[in-house]
Amino acid sequence: MRKRVIFFIIISLIILHATAMGEAIRYDPGLNWQVLESPHFSIYFSMTQNNEQLAQQIADIAEKTYHQVDAQLGSPNKKNHHFQKIAIIMEDFSDYALGFASSFPHRVIRLSLTTPTAKSFDMKFKSWLKMVITHEYTHIEHFDMTAGTVTTALRALFGQILTPNALQPIWSIEGLAVYNETKYTAGGRGIDTRYDMYLRMAALEDRFNTLDQISGYYLTSWPDGTVPYIYGQSLIHFIAQKYGEDKVVAISNIFCEYPYLGFNYAVKRATGLNLDALYQTWKDNLKEKYQLQAQKILSQKKLTISQQLTKYNYWVDFPCWLSTPASEGDKIAVRVSTPHSYPFIQIVDPLSPSLPLTVRSAKNLSQPLVKRVYGSGSFFNISADGSKIIYAKLDDYEQFYKFYDLYFFDLKTEKEIRLSEGLRARDPSWSPDPKNPQIVAVINQSGTNNLALINLHSSNLSINENQRTYKPITKEDMVYLTDFQDGTQLYQPSWSPDGKMIALSAWRQGYQDIYILNLHPDDNLSSNNPNSNNIGNSPLQPIFQDKSIDLSPCWSSDGKYLFFSSDRTGIYNIFAYSLLDKKLYQITNVLGGAFQPAISPDGTQLAFIEYHATGYELHLMEMSPNQWAEVEIEDARCIEPPIMTVAEQQFNTDPKNLNTPSNSDSNSNSKNSYPIHPYHPLTSFWPPTYWIPAAQLTENGLGMGFSTELKDVLGFYSLPLSITYGIINNSLSYNFDYYNYSRLPILNLYLSGNAVLSSPTPWWEEGKSGVNIYFPFKGYTASTTNSRPYSQIFSLGYQYEKFSTTTDTPSSLNTDPQKTTSLKLGYSYSDAEKYGFSISPEQGYSFSLTYEHADKALGGDYTFNKLIFDGRKFIPLPPLHQVLALRLVAGTSSSNISESDLNGEKFKLGGSYSADNLSNTEVNTFSLRGYKPATLEGNNLILTSLEYRFPLANIEHSLKLGPLSIFLERLSGTFFIDIGNAWESYSNSSSININTANKENEINSIWHDFKYSIGAELKADFNSKYDSPFTLRLGAAKALTDPKGYDIYITLGSSF
Repeated sequence: MRKRVIFFIIISLIILHATAMGEAIRYDPGLNWQVLESPHFSIYFSMTQNNEQLAQQIADIAEKTYHQVDAQLGSPNKKNHHFQKIAIIMEDFSDYALGFASSFPHRVIRLSLTTPTAKSFDMKFKSWLKMVITHEYTHIEHFDMTAGTVTTALRALFGQILTPNALQPIWSIEGLAVYNETKYTAGGRGIDTRYDMYLRMAALEDRFNTLDQISGYYLTSWPDGTVPYIYGQSLIHFIAQKYGEDKVVAISNIFCEYPYLGFNYAVKRATGLNLDALYQTWKDNLKEKYQLQAQKILSQKKLTISQQLTKYNYWVDFPCWLSTPASEGDKIAVRVSTPHSYPFIQIVDPLSPSLPLTVRSAKNLSQPLVKRVYGSGSFFNISADGSKIIYAKLDDYEQFYKFYDLYFFDLKTEKEIRLSEGLRARDPSWSPDPKNPQIVAVINQSGTNNLALINLHSSNLSINENQRTYKPITKEDMVYLTDFQDGTQLYQPSWSPDGKMIALSAWRQGYQDIYILNLHPDDNLSSNNPNSNNIGNSPLQPIFQDKSIDLSPCWSSDGKYLFFSSDRTGIYNIFAYSLLDKKLYQITNVLGGAFQPAISPDGTQLAFIEYHATGYELHLMEMSPNQWAEVEIEDARCIEPPIMTVAEQQFNTDPKNLNTPSNSDSNSNSKNSYPIHPYHPLTSFWPPTYWIPAAQLTENGLGMGFSTELKDVLGFYSLPLSITYGIINNSLSYNFDYYNYSRLPILNLYLSGNAVLSSPTPWWEEGKSGVNIYFPFKGYTASTTNSRPYSQIFSLGYQYEKFSTTTDTPSSLNTDPQKTTSLKLGYSYSDAEKYGFSISPEQGYSFSLTYEHADKALGGDYTFNKLIFDGRKFIPLPPLHQVLALRLVAGTSSSNISESDLNGEKFKLGGSYSADNLSNTEVNTFSLRGYKPATLEGNNLILTSLEYRFPLANIEHSLKLGPLSIFLERLSGTFFIDIGNAWESYSNSSSININTANKENEINSIWHDFKYSIGAELKADFNSKYDSPFTLRLGAAKALTDPKGYDIYITLGSSF
């Protein structure tokens, strides 16, 4: 038992500390940050964005949630002392919805004000803020739990890094949080029709994911990283229903008391079943439930017959008809998201003999129309004359923001032109009048959407073959058609054929319905809502207002019908509403789900997206109005699913209950007025909230100590530090690495060293200190057809280093430490691109160029120069994910390095090392596979590598190693050639007369001394449940210039 406890302590600290070492979230330092203080929370918000009133509302929601969840998960054993309140950071810096919770170094909830789109999950919640705070605060409470002597004592000893329940499988962690979404908000994903659809099709097609696949965020194949949410919420609901809600909490209580006995122990002790048996019972239960549901559907109506046009096994959406010459027939444009490539817009020909399109056929037979359409939450639209496509991309904006902006793609010139910067516009839709090029688009701000009319003429936009510049859309080009300020969400506006009306899907206070905006108010327009008054000051009028989720409105070509997708039968299907006789018809009848209808220009065909167990695919069916099933309007407004989900049986989700006091937490004004003060980083920077044991092995022996990190809540200041003490020789090792992100450029100060404390001057026996200044920048490559994101960093630095000489030269008899003082310059750039199933970057390039100048005039003992270049180029090959990778490293330094004691500054070539990061002047050791380490040394270096990389298998399963398991994502192979040399050059200051012949001999010698090797590697890509990937390589290399030069090696990381 003692061994298990010790093993648990070591492994949990390593895993949790590694999880915390990801890249810091950096906020705009120019914002005026304020802090609102409620009894249990500190709400961080930007006064620059005028979010004070919203911060008060969030504090009210958070305080109520605190008492709800604390009553559920809290216990006397769990109460741990904290120096600070729970932080909630209000983020309106991205148009991508996000909720995130972290328990260390601070207890923080990152709260996105942007609401997720309806394609992420159903909008069955009264308030997005209430739902996401409930979800994330459940994580905080869950991770804060300890029980019994061991974990409670360890928490008191190590601080907030000791979070036993964070070691649970991710399906359990996320499942509990989603369970509470529904329990405390009468909404959430526990009653989500879309999540229910995912499980139904997995059951009916017998394609359940395995337990190891749902235990982390690491799954790449469908349904990707959402799988622990989908499966977890259902498993937790199943446990609560079958064994009682107290067993859900009991599992966490048992696990956090005995984490070293494993999660299976906790599940079995709480439910009487081991984990595998529980999972199988749950699957059997779902199969029975969904088979009964399928039988009921089939008994009522035949399934819709349609042609499947794609088989990407991921996500195809937003079908849009493209009119072409009559001889070619109409085609369908769709957006394709797949882990095999960047997201793109693809043209699908319904008459093509190569249907359905797959990843391989799309790559080999037809190129994407528009490449890199980043951001999955916005659709695209085609102009009335069929010459242009307009769409939105989720782009980096001013370094700290990620907003949707509008783009044109001209089908004649095949050029892409950007229309806006920082507009936060998505879902653009063309006016049907080709002579009046206007669009409507949804504008996002502070979590509320509004509809804007944009006149493209006023932006003086024109597209020609040579165009590279544009005039961005400005406020003068826009007219707002709505003025919501209450969290309303708008989706997919669609113009009527006559241009007089716009239909859209809107979410308001728990209801997702179809609305119509009449651009000509004098025209009479009525709806089936008995209270069809305008909404506030908005001219939007609802067609229905019920608990059904109604999405993606689309007009018939004659404007008489409005098609849309709805879950009003318990399964998403396509419906049509007649505006003339106010009748509702069901068009499709599917087992999965039917979404996003698109009517062909001649009105004879319906394109739509159908869900299968492997993802969303494009389908096509004939329009047969005589087969439409009329649905009674009154029934449609109150219809129940054929078989209620577990969550709906457990929780009362009738819409009328959404208006009760317990669920009215959305956008009403706060009744409290909590105090506000400016943000002071020091209050959260000190004291540290955790520490972990640290060990360091040096030439002075083994040192033991601690490691921690000081960091403020907003991440403007960071100081990782470690200190170890060597007992045998009374030595001390230390490392401090301070970063200041509070303004640009980024400032870095560092100090590290080793010292024998008995020395007269202990603190600078050996070590280095310095300062770096970084100028980061992100942008997009200048291409009108294939623009890629890139990042670049320019850096300036100063370094002072003290070291002991180790050579046998006479100068080494001086035992005094030597020192170098140098200035450094650096530049790095990368636009390399890789995808979910990539085994390597697949295209683009990256490089770094760094220079170091050491000078006695700066206070050092040496003067020298050092320059190094490291470049990588990745070329995609026609077979999927096969890559030709090239690397060139060239370095040179002053020849006096070789004549001094600066052995550590020489380039060393040989061995098998990893080079995941670009090299700089601090890196002196380079791989030359097949040769022993440091086979070649010198002040000059040339190294080139050519690799052919190819995939072998996508595994996506865990390997069990005793009590541990690691997730093996994929296997790949590599054939490589390495060529390199490191050599000494003659000193220009030498008294030897170097004539031309000697120089020629030197050059000949350099070329003659180049070493060559060939070999092969097997690469395994692993991942942890918190998505912390790592690579293991097994290689064999042959040194071609050495008959005995063979090497077999295993190493972590990529070759480059």
